[in-house]
Amino acid sequence: MDIRNVQKTGDMHYVYLPTSWCREHKIGAKSKISIEQNTDGTLLISPQITEKKPKHLKFLISEDEPELIHKLVVAAYINPVSSFDITLEKELDFTKLLNHKRLISLENVEIDQKHITAEGQIIISDPHSLLKTMVKKIKNLAIVMKKQYNKELVDRYEDEIDRSKMLIDKAVIGSFMFERTMKVKNIELYYIALISKELERLVDHLISFEKKHPKFLDSLLEPIGQLQLILENPLSLDIKKAFSFAKIVSLLKEVPIRDLQSYELTRIKQNLITISEVIMDWAVTLMVEK
Repeated sequence: MDIRNVQKTGDMHYVYLPTSWCREHKIGAKSKISIEQNTDGTLLISPQITEKKPKHLKFLISEDEPELIHKLVVAAYINPVSSFDITLEKELDFTKLLNHKRLISLENVEIDQKHITAEGQIIISDPHSLLKTMVKKIKNLAIVMKKQYNKELVDRYEDEIDRSKMLIDKAVIGSFMFERTMKVKNIELYYIALISKELERLVDHLISFEKKHPKFLDSLLEPIGQLQLILENPLSLDIKKAFSFAKIVSLLKEVPIRDLQSYELTRIKQNLITISEVIMDWAVTLMVEK
């Protein structure tokens, strides 16, 4: 922490900005900065960002493998571009492409014969809310799978969870590339991205169940509920809460791997263990920041 003396001239109070910070953000005599007062009385000083204009991207693709085309569409979508146009040299069975679970939920993406296009830019300013939405939907998904399995509803939850994960990725990339103003700091974006990645993987394992596992789904609700509470106010996260979450995860029953179903159950626990490690890292980071 850098302690600086407040100086006064007449009725004005001022503090010199750190030279290294000014150099990093190219702050000069004619530069402007923004000052925001937080509810806890602190002041947030930010450099005024000259917004870069997102590009329009064009691709001419000779590949005809749907899996590869799908990866390109998703990559173009999560990057901060104003629009993109993918032209395919070969005919493609678009029904195979549309069957990819994440493509159908992408806004502004249109498929017409040999062209895949997207117009308009989606700006994400609050990825933290997206992460909270992911956790809430996973909790609801587990309840639906436990009480009365409805494949259409399960698929819909999966699509929405995948979409939230992609929008979080889009927010992270956009923030790092264009230094956009977010409601969260870059270090928080880092932890949000790690958690969302593990949650998406958890859901992939969860929806693979071919039969009900009511006891396991019951036990899953507790750590998911605890994670939901932590994310309601992540800045209040401390070591005690991180320990509590890690202990709840560790109490999930160990399942001997005998078949594919038991393997999926084991992977879900591993996803939660990884999330508990991220939560612990985040708690320590918050201590460092204080």
